[in-house]
Amino acid sequence: MITNRLQQIDLSLTVSLQEKGGIYQAVLSYKDSSNKWKTKWKSTGVKVKPGNKKLAKEKAELIKEKFEEEMIDKIKPKRTEMEEQLDMEFIDFMNMRLEEVNLKRKYEYDTYAGYKSNINTHMKEFFGSSKSLEENEKNNTHNKKAQKHIYTVAEITSETIDEFFTYLSLDCKLKNTSIKHYRNQISVAFELLDKKNIMPKPTKAIERLKEEVFMPETYNMQELNKLLKIIKNDVIEIPVLLATYYGLRRSEAVGLKWSAIDFDNDCLYINHTVVQVSSCANKLVEGKLVAKDSTKNTQSNRKLPLYKEIKDALLEKKRQIELNKQLLRNGYNQDYLEYVCVKDDGDIIKPNHITHRFLKIIRRNKLKEIRFHDLRHTIATELNANGVDIKAIGEFLGHGNLSTTKRYAHPDERIKQNVMETYEKLITSVDKEKKEENKTKRFIVKRKDINRFKKAI
Repeated sequence: MITNRLQQIDLSLTVSLQEKGGIYQAVLSYKDSSNKWKTKWKSTGVKVKPGNKKLAKEKAELIKEKFEEEMIDKIKPKRTEMEEQLDMEFIDFMNMRLEEVNLKRKYEYDTYAGYKSNINTHMKEFFGSSKSLEENEKNNTHNKKAQKHIYTVAEITSETIDEFFTYLSLDCKLKNTSIKHYRNQISVAFELLDKKNIMPKPTKAIERLKEEVFMPETYNMQELNKLLKIIKNDVIEIPVLLATYYGLRRSEAVGLKWSAIDFDNDCLYINHTVVQVSSCANKLVEGKLVAKDSTKNTQSNRKLPLYKEIKDALLEKKRQIELNKQLLRNGYNQDYLEYVCVKDDGDIIKPNHITHRFLKIIRRNKLKEIRFHDLRHTIATELNANGVDIKAIGEFLGHGNLSTTKRYAHPDERIKQNVMETYEKLITSVDKEKKEENKTKRFIVKRKDINRFKKAI
């Protein structure tokens, strides 16, 4: 590694004072690149006279330091362009590597925005940035907190990253699941330096973080029916119905198009999503909607049956849209005519609006507080409790693998009760069979053979 190669440079440099022509001379003794001793004389510029020797020694030390720097610069290994990255500010390096990796991996827009946000929020706050200092000074917001040390790439060690993770946990209140994303991002950024043996990944020596077991709240059928009555005719009624009956994700509900609904054959297709870029440090893209003719994974692209209740609600929504288009005329937004989940003015219902509106409604009506996404957990839990096969639940919800479904289908008291009753029946039936068998044996034994039977027992 480059740091080790620099450490191997040993000049064994010493300096002494000699008098020549009435001037103190700094005599430098050192080893050259061939490990041979050489000397070099340099004038201190201090005249030889009483009281000047101390000043001459100080000048000689300065000459020594400067000469050492010059010599090391001459004989040290020449850095490659990649090795020069060690001198970069860590934040600049992370931004540069994100762009390079994005060209190869082609991140989804929201994924890219999330990584960008990670760098320009918590990372920038912890590792510092000279650009941030300049912006603060320009905006007159310069403060002591902004004057912290600015890390270069070469200064990043496992200990530094470990301290950063502690900062994310204690100061930023992030869960281990979120911190894991930062770890992966830093690890990917250092891949090239690690492969070229320039600098090891600083995440290598850090123990893997344990993910917390998250147990979301879910509704029972009574609570769910109460919610559906309250949500009737609200702007987010359709998204809530889609999440309640199908467990659709926000992006899937907002991305549902009229062309994906087959009213004749009573089915609908989940094949298009709309996500909203949020929590991004770049204000130009914050809140941006990104539509994709793809779903979260291959399994998420699925065909679902059209319930009568949903069919009626969708046809009513279609009727309302036509009415609003006639009433508002030019005031109706024509950009989202393909989409189902739109407001009265034709504007699409943004994913973040669904989240905030949903929480506001359940709080106002004093319902048990759950997230919009917990409706997805609710349907999985209810189906599992009523005996539906876990694999079938996963296919219905569009999960990529069975382990995900198991996290969604939370076992409740009904499942435990069913297990208990089933097992109790098995034990009881075996016990009854034994009694019947003994009872049968007692009747077939003849009285005259009773003594022989006793001996056999």
